[in-house]
Amino acid sequence: MPEDHDTSKTDGRLSCLKTDPARTSPKRLRILTLGRSFLWQLVLPRIVVLLTWALLNSVITLPLRLLYGLVLLDGILLLWQARCFLRSADAHIRDTGHLAPVWGGYLAILFAGFATVTLWWDAVLIASTPVEPDYAEQERLAREALYDLSITPDGRRLIFAGEIPHGLTRRIAAMMEDAPALREVALSGPGGLIYEARGVARLIRERALDTVAEGTCASACTLIFAAGQQRRLANQGALGFHSYVLAYPGGLPQLDLKKEQARDRAFLMRQGISAGFADRLYSISSNDMWFPDATELRDAGVLTQN
Repeated sequence: MPEDHDTSKTDGRLSCLKTDPARTSPKRLRILTLGRSFLWQLVLPRIVVLLTWALLNSVITLPLRLLYGLVLLDGILLLWQARCFLRSADAHIRDTGHLAPVWGGYLAILFAGFATVTLWWDAVLIASTPVEPDYAEQERLAREALYDLSITPDGRRLIFAGEIPHGLTRRIAAMMEDAPALREVALSGPGGLIYEARGVARLIRERALDTVAEGTCASACTLIFAAGQQRRLANQGALGFHSYVLAYPGGLPQLDLKKEQARDRAFLMRQGISAGFADRLYSISSNDMWFPDATELRDAGVLTQN
């Protein structure tokens, strides 16, 4: 005989296995799909990309070709993100008819696009703007613009023309190191800093180089000229002398001009220049200039060659 079974418990157990319709409805699944697309395909990747762009713009200057390549790749990624979200949005509208979350996603896409383009533009401006040298480099370039300095192709003559600024000794020393065949230094210029002229004069004496005044060599330039082992005037050459003056009146109160002149007077005499000539040149006012002729220069030992 068929047995009677109490189906009430079985039905109860089966009813417990049924899923809540609200949790498995297509509508609920579509909402989750839209949310996941918004979070994982749009928001989080775009935040990572934007932070990367911001970091690159603040740390390095990208080469333009590399930058354009990265912009192209990021543009493709942004279009893919928008396409993925739009597909989820279309499915969401078909299933639910709710537009509010979709419009929120559209606004997020617009904001992401605007932020991305802004960072692209910043990167392009940074990459295309010439890099300004720092202050020290600007000062060095400004000083080097005050004179011309070169070595002839045969490596035997160093030609200097212009003012004598800070840093000249260091630059000439570097050039002399690369010119072992150097024999003569050609000079012309209105003068400049005495301590730099002393530095260049020391380099000339250490290498036993000759000097020639190719143009007007005046003031501190004559101190460099006097360092030559053999010294001569070119056809257009002239030497101009006067006493010292502070470049910045009122500054360097510890500097005694008379002691400085006495120091260089002793140097001139060691180079074979007469004491009378040295005394006369330091008696000339710093506002004037004395141009002795070739005969006076030869008689005083300033010139050693005709």
